[in-house]
Amino acid sequence: MRRPLAVIFNLVICLSISALPPLAWSLPLPSESPLQELIPLASWQKEFKITEGKDRGKVVPLTSEPDLANGKRWKLIFGNYAAVHVVREPGGALTMKRLDLPNSRSFIIYDSALPVMPSDVKSSDLIQRETGYKMYSLATGKLKRSGRVTHQVKPASSSQFDTPAGRLDGYYVEIDHRMDMEYYSQLHLTLGLGCQLDQGPVYGSGQYTLTKLGVFTESKTAGAVLVAQ
Repeated sequence: MRRPLAVIFNLVICLSISALPPLAWSLPLPSESPLQELIPLASWQKEFKITEGKDRGKVVPLTSEPDLANGKRWKLIFGNYAAVHVVREPGGALTMKRLDLPNSRSFIIYDSALPVMPSDVKSSDLIQRETGYKMYSLATGKLKRSGRVTHQVKPASSSQFDTPAGRLDGYYVEIDHRMDMEYYSQLHLTLGLGCQLDQGPVYGSGQYTLTKLGVFTESKTAGAVLVAQ
């Protein structure tokens, strides 16, 4: 059982994002892989309550907007915190190549698409990618900074989540995202996303730690949980 600590798309960034990890009950994995349906490629909107961070208690919409020009692309928009541009790859995996951060007035382009979820829920393999990124101003398109990213997606686990909408069966995926920046600085994001089969995200948790000049650190947590089905 996972207590609603904290979400994902409050990434800085808040993906813009040290909570203790929630308790979980292990459930048997199904014989068929349903992971490609954990975030449906469809038009929908859900409401999440922020449970960690400065906006604690605020209810924020999470919206899925398919790209009408490309049936494999869509955006997941979490209020004015973040928008993730998602692609369904031929093998079923979900990847992102762009991340918008309205509160930071920035967007990030990755040189190579980064995995958000694996294509096989039964896989025990750790997925790891390393690529470059560039951060731009949303207002002017001017380059703000660039660097390297190390990105990991851990194997999915079958879990149950306690939410205001009730106790929900689903799958939990953890992402580790490290962005190297100039002057020996690094942003380290640890993100957890819980999704219900055919229904999409229901739970998320996250923490980010910013290290400056290789010495000074600042950590924050943020997150949200589904309010109602």
